[in-house]
Amino acid sequence: MKRILLIMLSVILMVATKAQTVKGKNFGVQFTLHDYKTASDLKTLGTSSVISAQQWKKLSRMRPGIAVTYTEGLNEYFDFNGRAGFSYLEYTLPNQPFAASNGAKAYFEADASINMKMTKEDNWVSPYLSLGVGAANWNGYYSSYIPAGAGLQVNFFNQTYFVAQAQYRLPVTSNAVGNIFYSIGILGNIGKK
Repeated sequence: MKRILLIMLSVILMVATKAQTVKGKNFGVQFTLHDYKTASDLKTLGTSSVISAQQWKKLSRMRPGIAVTYTEGLNEYFDFNGRAGFSYLEYTLPNQPFAASNGAKAYFEADASINMKMTKEDNWVSPYLSLGVGAANWNGYYSSYIPAGAGLQVNFFNQTYFVAQAQYRLPVTSNAVGNIFYSIGILGNIGKK
């Protein structure tokens, strides 16, 4: 009898260690910050000047926003992430000299990305890299960008996730302006995979 129980326990442990934990469907809200000034300084002054001046970390240089997020696990290492966001900001169009910003206006954005986790999904803390595509609209002008960055996910019992992320938004179209993007938020599980 002991031998049978030992064999059953061994099989259960082998199955449990082989089982994949894949993130289900999650919906969340994020607080966002857009930093166009530091991105511009990096381009014109260089990285060492920006770091030594220590202006990059000042919140006064950033514009707040809010976003809703949908995330679903593709497997235990990759997640799909879709985000739609809103901010109210000044935006200088590089190739539209007659469309200079006359103050802050509504800015809408949407992007889709793949998050590549450095650890398995069931770990309490998972750092990840992300890469995707996005589109934005400011004052009737459309643009597209490539969001590339890194983040950190904190897993609370595979039901709730705290997420912090930083990205550089690479401009693709002529109306796009590079910027540094930060977000923190919470995701809640809305369904199994």
